[in-house]
Amino acid sequence: MPGLLLWYIDSMKKELKKGESRWYIYLPIPIIPFLAIFLYFFITDGALAKHAIDFVVGGNSTQVMYETFDVYIGELVKEEYRERVSTDLMKIKFNGVSRFNIVENKQSADVSIDYGIGEYTLFSEYLLPVGHMYWIDDSISSKELIGGRFSTLISILAYEEYEGFLTSFYPEISLEVVESMIESIEGGEGNHIGLIKPEELSKELKLLKVEGKYYLDTFDSGLPVSLTIESKQYNLAFIASIIQKNVNIDSNGFGVDGIAKVNMTGVTALTRRLGQVMDQKKDYDYPAELIGEFLADADLTHVSSETSFVEGCTSYSGMKFCSRPEYIETLFASGVDVVELTGNHNNDFGSKYNTETINTYIEEDIAYFGGGLDAEDSAKPYVVEIDGSKIAFLGYNYFDSVLGTSAIANTSRAGANFYSESKMQENIEEIRDEVDVVIVDFQFSECYSYPPSDEIYPLCYKPVYRQASTFRKAIDYGADIVVGTQAHQPQTYELYGDGVIFYGLGNLYFDQTPWIGTRQGMVLTHYFKEGELIQTKITPTIFDSALQVNIADEEDATLLLELLETARESL
Repeated sequence: MPGLLLWYIDSMKKELKKGESRWYIYLPIPIIPFLAIFLYFFITDGALAKHAIDFVVGGNSTQVMYETFDVYIGELVKEEYRERVSTDLMKIKFNGVSRFNIVENKQSADVSIDYGIGEYTLFSEYLLPVGHMYWIDDSISSKELIGGRFSTLISILAYEEYEGFLTSFYPEISLEVVESMIESIEGGEGNHIGLIKPEELSKELKLLKVEGKYYLDTFDSGLPVSLTIESKQYNLAFIASIIQKNVNIDSNGFGVDGIAKVNMTGVTALTRRLGQVMDQKKDYDYPAELIGEFLADADLTHVSSETSFVEGCTSYSGMKFCSRPEYIETLFASGVDVVELTGNHNNDFGSKYNTETINTYIEEDIAYFGGGLDAEDSAKPYVVEIDGSKIAFLGYNYFDSVLGTSAIANTSRAGANFYSESKMQENIEEIRDEVDVVIVDFQFSECYSYPPSDEIYPLCYKPVYRQASTFRKAIDYGADIVVGTQAHQPQTYELYGDGVIFYGLGNLYFDQTPWIGTRQGMVLTHYFKEGELIQTKITPTIFDSALQVNIADEEDATLLLELLETARESL
């Protein structure tokens, strides 16, 4: 436009004779911008241009042109969404005139709202790929989900309400409509995969990553289902902005504010060779260097500590454990919020140091349970509320209770919480109605049958004598999750009754490098929504001679899960 004005002025100047003054040749200059604006609207939106002409010709400066647009809502759109869109759009009026009118004929509509992929999205939700909790596979690619082996060779299981959408937009997939996803998916690894809405997640189903993204961490992975706004006749940006501002669809209420995320780990023993390495390097968060950020990425991070802090500790070998106070930096680097004290080594250098250690936790605002300053304190549950889910942690030392060792707290001695079946039953029943979730941790007997060389030894992946029956009783009495934190080698897991049991998580931070079993470990990430356990993600870990823990690669992770699967078959 500036170029057009300059051209006009230059042309007129050439017509002037030297010394002449013709002021009237400048009169058209203010008109040119209005003509350019009209031309722009005429090209981009004929209706708006027509309204502008009517406004100018009509001569009524108070007249408002308010056009009504016919909207078609796709027949595949779920009824609850159709009603929401229709209700919200019909509320938009001016002087009694509706901005939108809902029609049944797509061809005659000015605007359509339907499932699809477009620039203007009303809202998006995701269908999540799932398997059974026992599956080894934990991820798929987008190509596998909609265009590769899962769509051509393996059936996709889905509920009836999404059948129309899936068959219309992904006609190449082999779709099977089911009534119960859990029953349909069990035992089908390699044959089919399920698609569910986020609110249908449960502990029995295994949420799969898509392109490495885990929905409960990112909330934007899976098979997208989007309602998009389309129009071929009008200025789509203008109409879409009106619809987006006035239509409110809350698809499932899933978001970071509604999910409680809890990380749980196995044995932490910051002592012996691991302590020696930290002292030599003078790097007291060294063990957490590779995994600390991952562990800290939760609302609550749990460790089971086997050692007390002792000033000047140099316990670099043997079976008496202690940690230097500086080693607490590893807990800080791991984002630890709560320490479980059921271990049998916390009194190795006397209950005095256990007491001092617990007081240090209190000073650092780190919670504890499963052990305490005395018998009464050790028996207290740890109760926490996170994003609407109230969770109670109870912890018991089974092994030393049976043997009657000095690791157990009494009226005047710090130590681990004493176990008896009747006590556990009473504790669970007392807290059951006060919280949404009850988690019970055990320090149980260990599997000491390590092989003479670095080889796989299947025996220790199974529960030991009386372990399965003891853990299952905790579920029978009302626990939701039971975890064995004593195992230096991971043990299998199972769904049992209304709960889930993890018999042993293996080592997190320790120095047992001679055997593959003790280098392996597991981190459990529990996700709760509105007081329900909706998912537990198992993350295999491993460490090497450098004594730094890392998330296991695909090969090592698969090996561990396959070993645990074999062990579970013997339960």
